Amino acid sequence: HRRKLPQTLAGFFYTRSDNGELPLETEVRFAGVSGKRCPPVDTSFSFLPSHRRVDLLDCCNGLLLCRWYGVSSLGDEFCYIVCNPATKEWVSLPDRSHENKVGIERLGFDPTMSSHFYVFVLLENVNFNAYLSEVEVYSSETKRWVYKEIGWNKRIVLPAEQSSAVFLNGCLYFYSFGKRSPFFIGVVDTAGETSMNFHIPDNLNNGFIQHSQDCLHYAKFKRGDGNVVRLVVYVLEDYDRKKWKLKHSVKTSDIFGGTHVTDSDSFAIHPVDSRWIAIHPECNLIFFTVGSASTLMCYDMDRRQVKVICSLDGYLPRLPYVPLYAELQSLHT
Repeated sequence: HRRKLPQTLAGFFYTRSDNGELPLETEVRFAGVSGKRCPPVDTSFSFLPSHRRVDLLDCCNGLLLCRWYGVSSLGDEFCYIVCNPATKEWVSLPDRSHENKVGIERLGFDPTMSSHFYVFVLLENVNFNAYLSEVEVYSSETKRWVYKEIGWNKRIVLPAEQSSAVFLNGCLYFYSFGKRSPFFIGVVDTAGETSMNFHIPDNLNNGFIQHSQDCLHYAKFKRGDGNVVRLVVYVLEDYDRKKWKLKHSVKTSDIFGGTHVTDSDSFAIHPVDSRWIAIHPECNLIFFTVGSASTLMCYDMDRRQVKVICSLDGYLPRLPYVPLYAELQSLHT
């Protein structure tokens, strides 16, 4: 039954280190949405070949994209692995054609459309640091990388390594901005074709995009008149016209006060100390962390309440995980 039925959000993967620095060997941990630390899968990744380190890069609909460092590998030598920790299936990817170039890696997979997955690598221009200039896309169907130079006539800043990205309708959406351009959402399809005419709602920069309830969402803490800060959430209902609709708006003072925080003592939460983690794929819940202790919290848009989940003692990224128990031919080694 688990192979046939869709699963819900189970929690978040993250990486932990005891010495406060990212070591040669890292420990993957899991935080459940209820605060329980018992992971639904093997976080040691013992089903993978012997390794000294596994770096988590992205998670999409039950699949994980990792950098795998073998026991005998030298220095920073690694290979990309896509795996399903629920079924312990995995596959290693062939080397990229431009592996010497710096890039940001993202995973695309939608089991409702296809059993195949895609890996996107956004590459920077070697002559203009941090500017997005090239894209490589791997398809598990063709088992090949496709390399494309971006024909944009503007210098687009490469998105931050931990910035949000969404795979939806066969395209990767990512948040970025240009040197002389407003903030926008870049789009790359599975053939490596790109577009940049997708502006964010109301020019609200430094926001967060996620896929929830089959729609693209954008969340942001917005400072308005009288220095009042509001949490605003937009949903993209018309993809052809790129039209956003305001879904939720509330004063942060109304939801982050002690009287609205459940399961814990009062918290003084400031938007500047907050970091977005995810929007629940099926309901109106937003997950975020606050403070240097990285307290994981959840805001219920319907009830307008905040709940403390747990503390995360680790590094970014914090990857939302929805188990997938179906076997995939694309993951057979």
